Amino acid sequence: MDKHTILNIIADNLRRLMNEKEISSTALARRCDMSTGTISKIINGNMSITIPLAMNLAEGLAVDVSELLHGLANEKIENTHPDTTPEDQLSIGVMSIDSKRITCIKEHDGKIIGQSDLEGGLDLAETNSSLYQAIQEAIFAAIDDTELNRQRIKQAKLNLVMQSYEFEESKNKFLMFAERYFHTVNLLSDWQISYFSTFNGKNPGISLIIDKGVSLSYMESNTLKKLGGWKFPVYDLGGENWMGVEVIRHTVNVFEGYEPKTELAHALLSKFNGKIEKITEVCIKGGKNTDIYSLFADTLITQHLRGDLAAIKIIEKGFHLIYRSIERIDEIVGKKLPITINGSLASFYIPFLDKERIIPCVKNTKKAELLASISEQYLQQHGLV
Repeated sequence: MDKHTILNIIADNLRRLMNEKEISSTALARRCDMSTGTISKIINGNMSITIPLAMNLAEGLAVDVSELLHGLANEKIENTHPDTTPEDQLSIGVMSIDSKRITCIKEHDGKIIGQSDLEGGLDLAETNSSLYQAIQEAIFAAIDDTELNRQRIKQAKLNLVMQSYEFEESKNKFLMFAERYFHTVNLLSDWQISYFSTFNGKNPGISLIIDKGVSLSYMESNTLKKLGGWKFPVYDLGGENWMGVEVIRHTVNVFEGYEPKTELAHALLSKFNGKIEKITEVCIKGGKNTDIYSLFADTLITQHLRGDLAAIKIIEKGFHLIYRSIERIDEIVGKKLPITINGSLASFYIPFLDKERIIPCVKNTKKAELLASISEQYLQQHGLV
Protein backbone atom coordinates (compact mmCIF):
# COMPACT_ATOMS: atom_id res chain seq x y z
CA MET A 1 0.00 0.00 0.00
CA ASP A 2 1.61 3.28 -1.12
CA LYS A 3 1.85 6.41 0.98
CA HIS A 4 -0.81 8.28 -1.03
CA THR A 5 -3.36 5.50 -0.51
CA ILE A 6 -2.63 5.39 3.24
CA LEU A 7 -3.11 9.15 3.57
CA ASN A 8 -6.42 8.97 1.68
CA ILE A 9 -7.72 6.11 3.85
CA ILE A 10 -6.92 8.01 7.04
CA ALA A 11 -8.43 11.20 5.59
CA ASP A 12 -11.65 9.35 4.66
CA ASN A 13 -11.86 7.77 8.13
CA LEU A 14 -11.29 11.11 9.82
CA ARG A 15 -13.99 12.87 7.77
CA ARG A 16 -16.45 10.02 8.43
CA LEU A 17 -15.81 10.03 12.18
CA MET A 18 -16.08 13.82 12.37
CA ASN A 19 -19.44 13.67 10.57
CA GLU A 20 -20.69 10.87 12.83
CA LYS A 21 -19.63 12.74 15.94
CA GLU A 22 -20.77 16.10 14.52
CA ILE A 23 -17.37 17.62 15.36
CA SER A 24 -16.01 20.53 13.33
CA SER A 25 -12.37 21.00 12.37
CA THR A 26 -12.09 23.87 14.83
CA ALA A 27 -13.58 21.83 17.69
CA LEU A 28 -11.34 18.83 16.96
CA ALA A 29 -8.27 21.06 16.76
CA ARG A 30 -9.16 22.51 20.15
CA ARG A 31 -9.67 19.06 21.70
CA CYS A 32 -6.37 17.76 20.31
CA ASP A 33 -4.38 20.95 20.97
CA MET A 34 -3.57 21.28 17.26
CA SER A 35 -4.00 24.02 14.71
CA THR A 36 -6.99 23.95 12.37
CA GLY A 37 -4.47 24.03 9.53
CA THR A 38 -2.99 20.70 10.67
CA ILE A 39 -6.46 19.12 10.86
CA SER A 40 -7.23 20.46 7.39
CA LYS A 41 -4.05 18.93 5.94
CA ILE A 42 -4.90 15.51 7.40
CA ILE A 43 -8.51 15.69 6.18
CA ASN A 44 -7.29 16.49 2.65
CA GLY A 45 -4.70 13.71 2.69
CA ASN A 46 -1.78 16.14 2.54
CA MET A 47 -0.01 15.23 5.77
CA SER A 48 1.59 12.03 7.08
CA ILE A 49 0.30 10.81 10.42
CA THR A 50 2.38 9.26 13.19
CA ILE A 51 1.08 6.77 15.76
CA PRO A 52 1.15 9.36 18.62
CA LEU A 53 -0.71 11.81 16.36
CA ALA A 54 -3.28 9.12 15.48
CA MET A 55 -3.80 8.39 19.19
CA ASN A 56 -4.28 12.09 19.89
CA LEU A 57 -6.89 12.42 17.12
CA ALA A 58 -8.68 9.27 18.26
CA GLU A 59 -8.84 10.60 21.81
CA GLY A 60 -10.26 13.89 20.53
CA LEU A 61 -12.92 11.95 18.64
CA ALA A 62 -13.56 9.64 21.63
CA VAL A 63 -12.99 6.53 19.50
CA ASP A 64 -10.48 3.69 19.46
CA VAL A 65 -7.46 4.47 17.32
CA SER A 66 -8.22 1.39 15.16
CA GLU A 67 -11.33 3.21 13.85
CA LEU A 68 -9.15 6.02 12.55
CA LEU A 69 -6.78 3.51 10.92
CA HIS A 70 -9.53 1.21 9.62
CA GLY A 71 -8.70 -0.22 6.21
CA LEU A 72 -4.94 -0.23 6.64
CA ALA A 73 -3.07 -3.51 6.52
CA ASN A 74 -1.60 -2.90 9.97
CA GLU A 75 -4.55 -1.09 11.52
CA LYS A 76 -4.45 -2.94 14.84
CA ILE A 77 -1.74 -1.24 16.79
CA GLU A 78 -2.84 -2.16 20.28
CA ASN A 79 -0.62 -4.50 22.25
CA THR A 80 -1.53 -8.14 21.72
CA HIS A 81 0.53 -9.13 24.78
CA PRO A 82 2.37 -12.17 23.39
CA ASP A 83 2.93 -15.03 25.79
CA THR A 84 5.72 -14.25 28.19
CA THR A 85 7.42 -15.99 31.05
CA PRO A 86 8.60 -14.43 34.32
CA GLU A 87 12.18 -14.92 33.12
CA ASP A 88 11.53 -12.63 30.13
CA GLN A 89 9.43 -9.93 31.72
CA LEU A 90 10.78 -6.48 32.49
CA SER A 91 9.54 -4.48 35.46
CA ILE A 92 9.33 -0.74 34.83
CA GLY A 93 8.73 2.00 37.36
CA VAL A 94 8.08 5.55 36.14
CA MET A 95 7.52 8.04 38.94
CA SER A 96 6.26 11.61 38.58
CA ILE A 97 7.46 13.69 41.52
CA ASP A 98 8.81 17.24 41.94
CA SER A 99 7.91 17.96 38.27
CA LYS A 100 10.21 15.16 37.08
CA ARG A 101 9.92 11.69 35.57
CA ILE A 102 12.22 9.26 37.33
CA THR A 103 12.45 5.82 35.77
CA CYS A 104 13.90 2.46 36.80
CA ILE A 105 13.83 -0.68 34.67
CA LYS A 106 14.62 -4.11 36.10
CA GLU A 107 15.02 -7.66 34.83
CA HIS A 108 12.92 -10.43 36.39
CA ASP A 109 15.69 -11.14 38.92
CA GLY A 110 15.69 -7.54 40.20
CA LYS A 111 18.81 -6.45 38.32
CA ILE A 112 18.60 -2.80 37.26
CA ILE A 113 19.26 -2.42 33.52
CA GLY A 114 18.35 1.23 33.07
CA GLN A 115 17.50 4.46 34.87
CA SER A 116 16.61 7.99 33.79
CA ASP A 117 15.71 11.34 35.30
CA LEU A 118 13.86 13.77 33.01
CA GLU A 119 12.22 17.15 33.50
CA GLY A 120 8.44 17.27 33.29
CA GLY A 121 6.01 15.22 35.35
CA LEU A 122 2.96 13.11 34.52
CA ASP A 123 -0.49 14.44 35.34
CA LEU A 124 -3.79 12.68 34.67
CA ALA A 125 -5.21 16.05 33.67
CA GLU A 126 -3.20 15.70 30.42
CA THR A 127 -4.37 13.74 27.38
CA ASN A 128 -3.75 9.99 27.29
CA SER A 129 -1.67 10.25 24.13
CA SER A 130 0.62 12.94 25.59
CA LEU A 131 1.03 10.87 28.77
CA TYR A 132 1.95 7.81 26.72
CA GLN A 133 4.54 9.77 24.77
CA ALA A 134 6.06 11.14 28.00
CA ILE A 135 6.23 7.64 29.51
CA GLN A 136 7.77 6.24 26.35
CA GLU A 137 10.35 9.05 26.34
CA ALA A 138 11.27 8.29 29.96
CA ILE A 139 11.66 4.58 29.23
CA PHE A 140 13.88 5.08 26.19
CA ALA A 141 15.99 7.55 28.12
CA ALA A 142 16.71 4.63 30.44
CA ILE A 143 17.35 1.92 27.81
CA ASP A 144 18.24 1.92 24.12
CA ASP A 145 15.38 2.37 21.66
CA THR A 146 15.81 -0.89 19.73
CA GLU A 147 13.25 -3.22 18.17
CA LEU A 148 14.10 -5.90 20.75
CA ASN A 149 13.53 -3.51 23.64
CA ARG A 150 10.27 -2.30 22.10
CA GLN A 151 9.02 -5.88 21.99
CA ARG A 152 10.09 -6.47 25.59
CA ILE A 153 8.32 -3.30 26.70
CA LYS A 154 5.07 -4.60 25.22
CA GLN A 155 5.43 -7.57 27.59
CA ALA A 156 6.56 -5.49 30.55
CA LYS A 157 4.89 -4.78 33.87
CA LEU A 158 4.58 -1.02 34.23
CA ASN A 159 4.06 0.65 37.63
CA LEU A 160 3.35 4.37 37.47
CA VAL A 161 3.18 7.22 39.96
CA MET A 162 1.22 10.14 38.57
CA GLN A 163 -0.24 13.44 39.72
CA SER A 164 -4.00 14.07 40.00
CA TYR A 165 -4.36 10.48 41.16
CA GLU A 166 -7.72 11.37 42.74
CA PHE A 167 -9.31 11.93 39.29
CA GLU A 168 -11.06 8.54 39.24
CA GLU A 169 -12.61 8.81 35.78
CA SER A 170 -9.37 10.00 34.16
CA LYS A 171 -7.45 7.24 35.94
CA ASN A 172 -9.73 4.48 34.65
CA LYS A 173 -9.65 5.82 31.09
CA PHE A 174 -5.88 6.07 31.13
CA LEU A 175 -5.46 2.50 32.44
CA MET A 176 -7.67 1.15 29.65
CA PHE A 177 -5.64 3.16 27.15
CA ALA A 178 -2.19 2.19 28.50
CA GLU A 179 -2.93 -1.53 28.82
CA ARG A 180 -2.86 -1.74 25.04
CA TYR A 181 0.85 -0.97 25.05
CA PHE A 182 2.12 -2.88 28.10
CA HIS A 183 1.44 -6.31 29.54
CA THR A 184 0.28 -4.94 32.91
CA VAL A 185 -0.21 -1.38 34.13
CA ASN A 186 -0.65 -0.31 37.75
CA LEU A 187 -1.18 3.26 38.85
CA LEU A 188 -0.18 4.58 42.26
CA SER A 189 0.09 8.02 43.82
CA ASP A 190 3.20 9.82 45.07
CA TRP A 191 1.95 9.65 48.67
CA GLN A 192 1.63 5.87 48.51
CA ILE A 193 5.11 5.20 47.16
CA SER A 194 6.63 7.82 49.49
CA TYR A 195 5.09 6.15 52.53
CA PHE A 196 6.09 2.59 51.67
CA SER A 197 9.61 3.53 50.61
CA THR A 198 10.16 5.11 54.05
CA PHE A 199 8.11 3.04 56.50
CA ASN A 200 7.69 -0.33 54.78
CA GLY A 201 8.68 -3.03 57.26
CA LYS A 202 9.51 -0.44 59.93
CA ASN A 203 7.61 1.40 62.63
CA PRO A 204 4.65 3.42 61.32
CA GLY A 205 4.93 7.13 60.68
CA ILE A 206 3.58 10.11 58.76
CA SER A 207 4.61 10.82 55.20
CA LEU A 208 4.06 14.50 54.39
CA ILE A 209 4.27 15.68 50.78
CA ILE A 210 4.10 19.39 50.01
CA ASP A 211 4.38 20.68 46.48
CA LYS A 212 1.50 22.08 44.41
CA GLY A 213 -0.78 20.34 46.87
CA VAL A 214 -0.45 18.84 50.35
CA SER A 215 -1.09 15.27 51.51
CA LEU A 216 -0.32 13.34 54.68
CA SER A 217 -0.41 9.54 54.74
CA TYR A 218 -0.29 7.23 57.75
CA MET A 219 -1.08 3.65 58.71
CA GLU A 220 -4.15 2.81 60.79
CA SER A 221 -5.29 -0.78 61.46
CA ASN A 222 -2.87 -2.06 58.80
CA THR A 223 -4.51 0.20 56.21
CA LEU A 224 -2.75 3.11 54.51
CA LYS A 225 -4.84 6.27 54.87
CA LYS A 226 -4.49 9.88 53.79
CA LEU A 227 -5.49 13.37 54.90
CA GLY A 228 -5.59 16.17 52.35
CA GLY A 229 -4.47 15.95 48.76
CA TRP A 230 -7.95 16.61 47.37
CA LYS A 231 -6.72 19.07 44.76
CA PHE A 232 -6.79 22.84 45.07
CA PRO A 233 -9.04 24.78 45.62
CA VAL A 234 -11.00 22.07 47.46
CA TYR A 235 -8.17 21.61 49.96
CA ASP A 236 -4.35 21.49 49.71
CA LEU A 237 -3.91 24.37 52.15
CA GLY A 238 -0.24 25.29 52.42
CA GLY A 239 0.80 24.07 48.98
CA GLU A 240 2.10 26.08 46.02
CA ASN A 241 -1.36 26.80 44.61
CA TRP A 242 -2.58 28.00 48.00
CA MET A 243 0.56 30.15 48.31
CA GLY A 244 -0.10 31.67 44.90
CA VAL A 245 -3.61 32.71 45.89
CA GLU A 246 -2.32 34.17 49.16
CA VAL A 247 0.26 36.24 47.28
CA ILE A 248 -2.38 37.53 44.87
CA ARG A 249 -4.75 38.39 47.73
CA HIS A 250 -1.97 40.21 49.62
CA THR A 251 -0.94 42.13 46.49
CA VAL A 252 -4.52 43.23 45.78
CA ASN A 253 -4.89 44.46 49.38
CA VAL A 254 -1.67 46.46 49.06
CA PHE A 255 -2.69 47.82 45.66
CA GLU A 256 -6.07 48.96 47.04
CA GLY A 257 -4.44 50.51 50.12
CA TYR A 258 -5.83 48.10 52.73
CA GLU A 259 -2.33 47.00 53.73
CA PRO A 260 1.03 48.83 53.83
CA LYS A 261 3.29 48.52 50.80
CA THR A 262 5.60 45.46 50.85
CA GLU A 263 8.44 44.14 48.74
CA LEU A 264 6.35 41.02 48.07
CA ALA A 265 3.50 42.98 46.50
CA HIS A 266 5.96 45.20 44.61
CA ALA A 267 7.80 42.15 43.24
CA LEU A 268 4.60 40.55 41.94
CA LEU A 269 3.18 43.75 40.46
CA SER A 270 6.48 44.53 38.73
CA LYS A 271 6.11 41.30 36.75
CA PHE A 272 2.86 42.68 35.33
CA ASN A 273 3.99 46.28 34.74
CA GLY A 274 2.16 47.39 37.87
CA LYS A 275 -1.24 46.44 36.41
CA ILE A 276 -3.36 44.34 38.74
CA GLU A 277 -5.81 43.53 35.94
CA LYS A 278 -3.08 41.59 34.12
CA ILE A 279 -2.86 39.22 37.09
CA THR A 280 -6.61 38.64 36.79
CA GLU A 281 -6.18 38.02 33.07
CA VAL A 282 -3.59 35.30 33.66
CA CYS A 283 -5.84 33.56 36.20
CA ILE A 284 -8.85 33.69 33.87
CA LYS A 285 -6.84 32.33 30.94
CA GLY A 286 -5.76 29.48 33.20
CA GLY A 287 -9.39 28.38 33.20
CA LYS A 288 -9.89 25.06 34.92
CA ASN A 289 -6.15 24.63 35.45
CA THR A 290 -5.92 25.43 39.16
CA ASP A 291 -2.17 24.80 39.00
CA ILE A 292 -1.93 28.22 37.36
CA TYR A 293 -1.72 29.67 40.87
CA SER A 294 1.52 27.83 41.57
CA LEU A 295 3.23 30.25 39.17
CA PHE A 296 2.64 33.07 41.64
CA ALA A 297 4.24 31.04 44.44
CA ASP A 298 7.64 31.57 42.82
CA THR A 299 7.53 35.24 43.79
CA LEU A 300 6.67 34.33 47.37
CA ILE A 301 9.52 31.82 47.60
CA THR A 302 12.04 34.32 46.19
CA GLN A 303 10.96 37.03 48.63
CA HIS A 304 10.96 34.56 51.54
CA LEU A 305 14.58 33.71 50.79
CA ARG A 306 15.34 37.44 50.89
CA GLY A 307 13.80 37.73 54.36
CA ASP A 308 10.66 39.63 53.31
CA LEU A 309 8.34 39.77 56.36
CA ALA A 310 5.13 39.51 54.34
CA ALA A 311 6.41 36.34 52.63
CA ILE A 312 7.56 34.88 55.96
CA LYS A 313 4.10 35.52 57.42
CA ILE A 314 2.38 33.61 54.60
CA ILE A 315 4.77 30.65 54.96
CA GLU A 316 4.07 30.57 58.70
CA LYS A 317 0.34 30.59 58.03
CA GLY A 318 0.79 27.69 55.61
CA PHE A 319 2.63 25.66 58.23
CA HIS A 320 -0.09 26.18 60.84
CA LEU A 321 -2.69 24.93 58.35
CA ILE A 322 -0.58 21.83 57.62
CA TYR A 323 0.14 21.23 61.28
CA ARG A 324 -3.60 20.93 61.95
CA SER A 325 -3.53 17.71 59.93
CA ILE A 326 -0.45 16.43 61.77
CA GLU A 327 -2.20 17.00 65.07
CA ARG A 328 -5.28 15.22 63.74
CA ILE A 329 -3.23 12.12 62.88
CA ASP A 330 -1.56 12.21 66.30
CA GLU A 331 -5.05 12.23 67.79
CA ILE A 332 -6.25 9.32 65.62
CA VAL A 333 -3.30 6.99 66.34
CA GLY A 334 -2.90 8.11 69.94
CA LYS A 335 0.76 9.13 69.77
CA LYS A 336 3.23 11.35 67.95
CA LEU A 337 4.64 9.48 64.98
CA PRO A 338 7.93 10.17 63.15
CA ILE A 339 7.53 12.36 60.08
CA THR A 340 9.21 12.32 56.69
CA ILE A 341 8.64 15.36 54.51
CA ASN A 342 9.01 15.47 50.72
CA GLY A 343 8.16 17.83 47.89
CA SER A 344 9.23 21.14 46.41
CA LEU A 345 8.29 23.06 49.58
CA ALA A 346 9.80 20.61 52.09
CA SER A 347 12.78 22.83 52.88
CA PHE A 348 10.51 25.77 53.75
CA TYR A 349 8.43 23.85 56.28
CA ILE A 350 11.03 21.57 57.87
CA PRO A 351 12.35 24.34 60.20
CA PHE A 352 8.91 24.59 61.84
CA LEU A 353 8.71 20.88 62.75
CA ASP A 354 10.02 19.22 65.89
CA LYS A 355 13.49 17.99 64.89
CA GLU A 356 13.10 14.86 67.03
CA ARG A 357 10.15 13.75 64.89
CA ILE A 358 11.82 14.21 61.50
CA ILE A 359 13.44 11.24 59.78
CA PRO A 360 15.49 11.43 56.55
CA CYS A 361 13.75 11.28 53.19
CA VAL A 362 14.32 8.38 50.84
CA LYS A 363 15.94 9.53 47.59
CA ASN A 364 13.66 9.63 44.56
CA THR A 365 15.87 7.15 42.69
CA LYS A 366 15.32 4.64 45.51
CA LYS A 367 11.56 5.23 45.33
CA ALA A 368 11.63 4.48 41.60
CA GLU A 369 13.58 1.28 42.29
CA LEU A 370 10.94 0.18 44.80
CA LEU A 371 8.19 1.13 42.34
CA ALA A 372 9.69 -1.11 39.67
CA SER A 373 9.81 -4.02 42.16
CA ILE A 374 6.23 -3.82 43.45
CA SER A 375 4.25 -6.95 42.57
CA GLU A 376 0.52 -7.54 42.12
CA GLN A 377 0.56 -9.48 45.38
CA TYR A 378 2.11 -6.53 47.22
CA LEU A 379 -0.49 -4.15 45.81
CA GLN A 380 -3.35 -6.46 46.82
CA GLN A 381 -1.87 -7.04 50.28
CA HIS A 382 -1.89 -3.29 51.00
CA GLY A 383 -5.23 -2.62 49.32
CA LEU A 384 -3.71 -0.55 46.52
CA VAL A 385 -5.63 -2.28 43.69
